[in-house]
Amino acid sequence: MNSQEFIIDKLRNLSYKYSDLKIRYEFRANTLSHIVEILPVTFFETKLEFIVDEVELEKEFEQAYPLENIVFVSENSLTEIRRVDLELGYDGKIYIYSDSLPEFEVVGYSDVIETTMTQNTYALAA
Repeated sequence: MNSQEFIIDKLRNLSYKYSDLKIRYEFRANTLSHIVEILPVTFFETKLEFIVDEVELEKEFEQAYPLENIVFVSENSLTEIRRVDLELGYDGKIYIYSDSLPEFEVVGYSDVIETTMTQNTYALAA
């Protein structure tokens, strides 16, 4: 199982466990970074069970993929999702935006929308 498959599986589990949670995910290949946006921010502030689950996910990820990074963010974070690879919890649908993400069985959702991003974004530093 590669790192993206690992994270998708874990995020799906979080989405099932916390039905009012909204999750967006982006993999940045150039930095081997996995950005996970969690909304609303109150999950970080008030839900102890969620915090424990997040810490456990981070530990498992860091042990399995020590050369990669995982970053959890929320509203008003300096790090933002630029190109969404996966959304969970938005309108009861799962959105997959990347051909590089694995196919998986969807349980408990009525719609799956799959598309490929066609717009490239480039950043240059001088």
